[in-house]
Parts: sequence; structure tokens; C-alpha cells
Amino acid sequence: MRPFRRDWFQGDRGMHQGRSDRFHEEPQTSHTCGGSRTRENVVTPPLTAQAASSSPMAMAVDFKTYVDQACRAAEEFVNIYYDTMDKRRRALPRLYLDKATLIWNGNVVTGLDALANFFDVLPSSEFQVNMLDCQPVHEQATQAQTTVLVVTSGTVKFDGNKQHFFNQNFLLTAQSTPNNTVWKIASDCFRFQDWASS
Repeated sequence: MRPFRRDWFQGDRGMHQGRSDRFHEEPQTSHTCGGSRTRENVVTPPLTAQAASSSPMAMAVDFKTYVDQACRAAEEFVNIYYDTMDKRRRALPRLYLDKATLIWNGNVVTGLDALANFFDVLPSSEFQVNMLDCQPVHEQATQAQTTVLVVTSGTVKFDGNKQHFFNQNFLLTAQSTPNNTVWKIASDCFRFQDWASS
């Protein structure tokens, strides 16, 4: 895992050349290749097609490109997800697939209506993400569906409660069109990581 700064897009321009500051405090329309979107969608350029060559070198380059795309999508997703959770929670279900599953400290929530109800009753929050890790999931494990595993950890304070450490795992799946790729949450597992007091 590596340290994660929520404001990565405001500094360190050399590392993220070509990235635009597309994110603002309020949902706004942002530029995409194929039209417009609201901030609650994670949209990336079309995914690179697999190389026609099956040489080990070409496969290694393709996999590196695939990993880089996964990492860019994961970073963008994490910024959008936690900002939406803290500031515009009613829009959060838009990030999930229709039949997505959330496991929140052992409690299972499935489907967009149930997710909307669940997020509606959570107290207001302040998330701080300290670590982010991501990797593409092999196509054999996902029936050829492009999928990325995203793991985050940090701290969260819900209104009226003490601050907790948390860990959250997401499986993101790509919904591709010829012009772009929209990433949606298929599975989400959230856990507090506090040590039990003795």
C-alpha cells in the first residue's frame, strides 16, 4: 500500500501529467469523450485493447498499461467516493451497480433502494483516507468483466461518535462504451479497525 492524499490533484503535477482539475465542491458537468456526466460517475478513457501479439514482452507491456489504468481509475474513484460520502451522500448510490452489495461492519445491504435508505440514516461523516491500494482482478475470476480491487484505510468520525480507524474494500467493474469507461461498485466491504479495549 502507499500513502494517499485526498488532494493529490491539487499538487504534485509532475506525477499526474495530463490530469485536469475536474472536481469541484458541487456536482457539475465535466468533460468526457462522449458527452457529459455528473461528478458521481467515475469516467475514464476507453480501456486499451489487448495486444495482438502474444509475445511475453508485449504481454508485460499490456499488463503494465492495464495496471496503470486501474490505478488511475482507483485514485479518481476514491476522491469521488469519500467526497460524496462526506458532502453529498444522497448521490452515493449512483456509484453502485443496481444489484451491488455493501457489507458494513457485518451488516449486508443489497440493491440501490436499500443502499439509499442505509446511507440516509448514517450520521454525517468526515473521512480521511491514509492508504490506497489497487490491482486489476484477473479476467478468469470475473468472467471476462474488467474489474479492479480497491483497498483503502484511514480514519472516520461520524457525528456524535468518536473517531474510528477503518478499512474498506471495493470491487469496481467497468461499464465500457466506445467513447469512455464508467466504473461502478459491484461489492463494498467496510469495517472499523479499532482495537478492543481491555
